[in-house]
Amino acid sequence: MTTGALAGPGRPAAAEPWRLSALGRESARELVQELAQAAVTTRTGVLRVTGDPGGDLHVVHGLVVTVDSPGAPGVRELLARPGRICTGVADLRVVATMAAVDGCFAIASGWIGSCFWQDLPVDATDPEAMAGPRVVLPPVPGVEPGWLLLETDRRLSALGHGRVSPHRNHLLLTERGRALLSTPGSGRRREILLWANGRRSCRDIAKLLCRSLYAVTVEVVRMLDDDLLGIAPVVAEPPPEPIEPPRPGRSLLPRRRRGASGINDTLPPCPPVPAPRGQRALTPRRTERTQ
Repeated sequence: MTTGALAGPGRPAAAEPWRLSALGRESARELVQELAQAAVTTRTGVLRVTGDPGGDLHVVHGLVVTVDSPGAPGVRELLARPGRICTGVADLRVVATMAAVDGCFAIASGWIGSCFWQDLPVDATDPEAMAGPRVVLPPVPGVEPGWLLLETDRRLSALGHGRVSPHRNHLLLTERGRALLSTPGSGRRREILLWANGRRSCRDIAKLLCRSLYAVTVEVVRMLDDDLLGIAPVVAEPPPEPIEPPRPGRSLLPRRRRGASGINDTLPPCPPVPAPRGQRALTPRRTERTQ
């Protein structure tokens, strides 16, 4: 198939799978081809991408309206960032576009398994209804798959030398990072340093800060180069101890040993009773004691 139909007035034709360097790998090729075909056929549905983190691309008439991925903050999270002020409909549309691009970057920067389509219900073709009941967004025009793929490929290529995975690597503080954290006014780097404890990745920190995953990853790469952060070593979990199977013919119940209860150590033995006149006295039996 070809994807030349993605090119139009003011749009480059570089969205072809073989022209995308970072997205040209085998795992992402299916995602690129499915989005390209959706643009040609003006398809409506949800392109579900399995993997880690994976995600869903909501497509309406060939345009990508929203991208939901557990690997990146969504529209609600980006709008909930402290200090952010929404200026109106245009600002909401910009945030929705940013969330779609960031979600696609999160999917492509992780492990991609496979892709499959799921049809949308009739009322879900309305972008406003797809935004969810909590935050009512204005109708989002959507982004073209060709532009979305180009932007995702550009971000992946920019971070190709970054030696950090947004999802797998956990970040920890270095000595320089601790020193910078102790000084007041470190800006946006400070909020990243506050959450770097050796158990959080770029993805975790981006969600905690309600910031774009790509923006956090770019800043983390710079902080790694400045020796403010380090990558925590991967600790291998010890293998579970093997359970020895029971031997054949051996009872699983414990055996009872005479005197093991210790009753003879607790209660003194009864004194001997004198025998009636004319009868021989019985010799008292020696009491068994537990060793």
